[in-house]
Amino acid sequence: MFRGIYTAANAMLTKQNRIETISNNIANVDTTGFKKDVDVIEAFSEKLLYKRENNEGYLRAFPNRAKVSNKQLRDGNTKIDIDITRGYLQLEDKNGNSYHKSASLVRDEEGYLRTVYREYNSDVITKFGAYLLDVDGNKINAPQGEIAIDSLGNLTAGGTAVAKVIIPEARKSIGTINSGALRDRVMINFNQGSQERTENPMHISLEGEGFFKIRINGTDSIKYSRSGAFTMDENRVIKDYLNNTVLSEDNNQITVPENSKSVEFKRDGSVYSLNNDGQREQIGKLALVDITNKEDMQKYGHSYMQMIGNTQPQEKAFEGKVLQGYLERSNVNTIDEMVDMIEMFRGFESDQKVINSYDQIMQKAANEIGKI
Repeated sequence: MFRGIYTAANAMLTKQNRIETISNNIANVDTTGFKKDVDVIEAFSEKLLYKRENNEGYLRAFPNRAKVSNKQLRDGNTKIDIDITRGYLQLEDKNGNSYHKSASLVRDEEGYLRTVYREYNSDVITKFGAYLLDVDGNKINAPQGEIAIDSLGNLTAGGTAVAKVIIPEARKSIGTINSGALRDRVMINFNQGSQERTENPMHISLEGEGFFKIRINGTDSIKYSRSGAFTMDENRVIKDYLNNTVLSEDNNQITVPENSKSVEFKRDGSVYSLNNDGQREQIGKLALVDITNKEDMQKYGHSYMQMIGNTQPQEKAFEGKVLQGYLERSNVNTIDEMVDMIEMFRGFESDQKVINSYDQIMQKAANEIGKI
């Protein structure tokens, strides 16, 4: 009975966190270059549920129909999908051991079979999750080769026996149960926002994956941004809208000459000055980079982003193009966010009713059954 209260309470907390994320997305719908947040929700570990009777041993072993598929991903890894009809696959993560009838796995850098997180819009693996364990609770290191599982639960790689992975069903086992869902992390959706034409020559937008590099004034701290609302300060240095320095590809500031009549930004990020004599000269090139480990980025505020902790950015060349006279709008779709918020509110109300029902049941159990 109490387990149901905990499950409903966890669901309410998860929905409350989701509502806060949606509210923040809606509040920033007009923020230049803003990238929406997405909550990654996961279930608590699946635990085995047993009868109270002391029924020892296991159910009679029937042939297990194990379905295994090996799919090649774009990044060169092989995704292994496993589905079984009897017994359980045992997985281990930060929350402990859990038991499942199916799992999607990939070999990590050391060859261990693990679940994975993927990018929101691709097959690119970003982080590894739970380990697949054998029947003795050991992590499984599988050599290269196609993964298969026979009817007795033995896992092979390229025809070589590796380990027995299917845990048989105990006689006193009822099945599995979990305590609901929780928010695992908040992921940034880096999808491109729409381009808004402003006709302002100091407004720059990026088309494609990449970032401007900005140095925060008075520090050596470098942040990444998609907001190209630039200006010039009194020293004719190109700054962003918060007066922080827009960096060139050699990590220096870009200064516009005093005799400059206009500034032109080329598609590759080159910055040119047109002087009063009609002569054009290059005064710098914007520091434009793409980050391959975007999953390790976090928001700093004001459309700035930075790496988490001591993580180093894996920079690569910007392959998009620069648009002058445009600004990138946020990638928040107000209608979609409102629909999600209404759904969360309705779910929250349903969970409240579940808790109220449990409360009434316990009240009757305490006040009425005790009288008998």
